[in-house]
Amino acid sequence: MFSQGCKQSKVDENFMRKGFTLVELLVVISTIGVLMAILLPSLQLARQQAKTVVCLSNLRQLGYAFQCYANDYDSYAMACYEPGTDTYWWGQKLSNGIDHEKGFVWPYLKSELGKNSVYECPTQKYGTYRLQGKPGSEPDSLKWLTSTYGYNGYYLSPPVNPWSNIRHRPWQRITTVIGPDKVIAFADTMLDWDYTGANPVLENNALVDPPYILSTNCMSWEKNLCPTTCFRHNDKANVVFVDGHCESMPLGQSQYTSPKAKIGSICKDQPPSGRQNYPHYVPDYQQWTKKRRQKR
Repeated sequence: MFSQGCKQSKVDENFMRKGFTLVELLVVISTIGVLMAILLPSLQLARQQAKTVVCLSNLRQLGYAFQCYANDYDSYAMACYEPGTDTYWWGQKLSNGIDHEKGFVWPYLKSELGKNSVYECPTQKYGTYRLQGKPGSEPDSLKWLTSTYGYNGYYLSPPVNPWSNIRHRPWQRITTVIGPDKVIAFADTMLDWDYTGANPVLENNALVDPPYILSTNCMSWEKNLCPTTCFRHNDKANVVFVDGHCESMPLGQSQYTSPKAKIGSICKDQPPSGRQNYPHYVPDYQQWTKKRRQKR
């Protein structure tokens, strides 16, 4: 019994010697805290880069659908909008929600509209913005979800476009687009209804609008107070161009119209008005304005 008691006390003593003191424990905790502080920015950057890769993959699929549409329609770019049926490239607006299978892209990209779908940028999740397609009287619901990517229908398909004053412009064939490797087909988009940009009121917008828009009388270019290109990937916007290649594009020399939401345009802020649309939004901007008739 005495021998067993001695052995037990030695075991207890050895166990106590192997334990951490309070000082040692605090040192370990401090070391872990320092390592986390060092690693966290790298982990966040890696996570952001992963989202950028997913986003570019989504846009690449949209670009492929865009090319397939043109192949089926004598090289004409994808339609943007059909006023008579309230149908857009992403789907048709109905009284009870969005019918995505009526969208012009559907036959070539049979993916449903929804969270984590090919139509949603992973950096701009559902719930961080108002829903473009939802009537004001309806509560938020996934049935009204459209896309956080915008189509350059302003230039590519003006005859079928929500902007009524440009419907006289020709529908573009992708085989004759000026600088197809520079002209945007689809890009990251978001709309801020607060013109000051101080308190963003975000709404998704599935059109990528140019930095300058044609005046009502079609005689001049006017600054767009609400452009839609969104630079949400470390101050870059992901884009798929008419030729099918993808890039992450910086803001350029212009300024954010909505700094907090990182909304602006890929352009050089230089005169004359309209030149800012070149080459990414409206490359032939000079041909769009009508000259005022001379007085006799």
